[in-house]
Amino acid sequence: MLAVGKAGAPMMRAAFEILGSLQIRGILVAPRGERALVHDPRIQVFNAGHPIPDREGLRAGKIVLKAVQRMKADELLLCMISGGASAMLASPPPEVRLSEEKRLTECLLTSKATIHEINTVRRHLSTLKGGQLVEQCRASTILSLIVSDVPGNCLPDIASGLTAEDPTTYQDAVEVLKTHDVWNKIPRQIKDHLARGVRGQAPETPKPGTASFSRVRNFIIADSTTACTAAKRALRANSVHANILTSSAEMEAKQMGRLLADLATKDYGKSYGHSRAIVMGGETTVEIIGGGKGGRNQESILWATDGIAGLNGAVVAALGTDGIDGNSKAAGALADGRTSLRARRKGLNANRYLARNDSYRFFRTLNDGLVTGPTGTNVGDLYLMISL
Repeated sequence: MLAVGKAGAPMMRAAFEILGSLQIRGILVAPRGERALVHDPRIQVFNAGHPIPDREGLRAGKIVLKAVQRMKADELLLCMISGGASAMLASPPPEVRLSEEKRLTECLLTSKATIHEINTVRRHLSTLKGGQLVEQCRASTILSLIVSDVPGNCLPDIASGLTAEDPTTYQDAVEVLKTHDVWNKIPRQIKDHLARGVRGQAPETPKPGTASFSRVRNFIIADSTTACTAAKRALRANSVHANILTSSAEMEAKQMGRLLADLATKDYGKSYGHSRAIVMGGETTVEIIGGGKGGRNQESILWATDGIAGLNGAVVAALGTDGIDGNSKAAGALADGRTSLRARRKGLNANRYLARNDSYRFFRTLNDGLVTGPTGTNVGDLYLMISL
């Protein structure tokens, strides 16, 4: 059993409650600082870094690679995969050092690259991702239970596709880096590795139709729709009529903030005879240009504050289902029609905080940050517009 990602610990615990009497060897790769939740001598536990890979994640990657290579044809590999695994399970090719992979990750995360683009690069700088775990494993059956944090549930992008065939190429990875002006910022060893792949001097990741994947079964057991449906149910239980607009939103945080404000403005003043909410799920992107604290959810709401100024009864919120937003302690933030006025009274200028990517400090000063701590799961982000 291999459990890796932000939901790795609770998934491993559940699996042991069901299968603990069987002959099991297990590897758990969970976020740094998180409790294992299950203690059994048959499990090796690694607490790895996220979103930047670290030495513990590199050690976990090496152990996982050796473990799957030792498996026999009469054994089952049960994978429990969730968001965050791309960073937590570091497995660069031999010629690429951890410090170089860290530099690449930092460059990608501060660009406008989407999760699909970032993971296209990650799959081509790994010995496990992009379905390579399957190629390394001799188990007769590989069963993956997947908690998706990727809009649209594209299997190659969830945890960079440990057990999924990869439709992208080395050339695609190079184009991502050049499109987002990252190519000239990354270490030479990474560029050399990708260039060799483009020339056909390094093996490609397994493509759709590869015979070895006939023994793989991938099941998505939770995703953004799961969270949106739960939010809708919770709102309705509190007498707020809620509808889901989409569970696969993908846009810049600025666009999401403006969309939430536009929805609130168009809804303002209409009489429905009840409180009303619109629920969305998905993921936004932010280009990091400042050195502040925050994340895409808090930044989305900061972009919305001026747009809903003066709308009495309008509330917007955004939060990460993993309980973490960017480099801050918050999961997200909320704002209402009075947020801009309260901010001005405290001398806070939203545009200045946006310019520094410092949304966390803006909302912390107003006590409007949403702080949950790590939740032990990750199915993307939730966005809410509520008319009270």
